[in-house]
Amino acid sequence: MKLHLSNEDIRRLLEILSAEFPTYTSQILNVANQNAQGTRPKVVGQLSELIQPFNGQTFEEWEEWYLKARPEGIAEATERILTMLTKFRDTMAEINRQ
Repeated sequence: MKLHLSNEDIRRLLEILSAEFPTYTSQILNVANQNAQGTRPKVVGQLSELIQPFNGQTFEEWEEWYLKARPEGIAEATERILTMLTKFRDTMAEINRQ
């Protein structure tokens, strides 16, 4: 069974307010993640395989289960992306100096 949830659906279900970010934020994050390969299966796990043994029903259950199954996944992905964003920032500063 396939289930499609929009970002708005997820925000509503988790009672998360929509965040306002500066222009181009999502594009910069996407490029940083692409270059850092932060959400690759070797970093966060192959989610299509990880979901198979999961028996829960809620997002909270999934989150708890995932953090036990791959405790380093989110931290490693975050670190990779943050490192790439730092490199981008430093590169932009260097370009501005020239």
